[in-house]
Amino acid sequence: MIPEEVLSQLRDIETPPPAGLWPPAPGWWIVGALALLILIAGTYMVWRRHHRRAPRREALARLAAFGIPEQAGTDWYAALNRLLKQAASNLYPDDRPAALSGDQWRDFLARTSDTPGHTWQQLVSACYRPDSNITPGQAHQLVEQWIRRQPW
Repeated sequence: MIPEEVLSQLRDIETPPPAGLWPPAPGWWIVGALALLILIAGTYMVWRRHHRRAPRREALARLAAFGIPEQAGTDWYAALNRLLKQAASNLYPDDRPAALSGDQWRDFLARTSDTPGHTWQQLVSACYRPDSNITPGQAHQLVEQWIRRQPW
């Protein structure tokens, strides 16, 4: 047997103190870094989208400022076409839409939208003819749809 003097030197097992909250385990550092990275990337993507769509918001605000008159003259239709050309110049600078007119402008609008060319022809010709077949409400809606459906 073990002598009594040796047994008297033994102590009970002591449990270590509980682990503190700081510093966290390595896994929590990785989770925190990934969460921070996702937050930064998400913020950047939202900012970039907001910045990229600024011309769209501006074009829609200018269109809303035009209003929809009961009887529109050629100047009103020409202003709609100018607004379309400015928006198209922001979106398609390589196509040089500001230099297009007549059938080329109509074909460009038809190509960049899902609306047939004869509808655009009515809007384009309304700038020159006081007796157009398109009402101001239809023209306003047509321009608004074109602006909203573009890949800003």
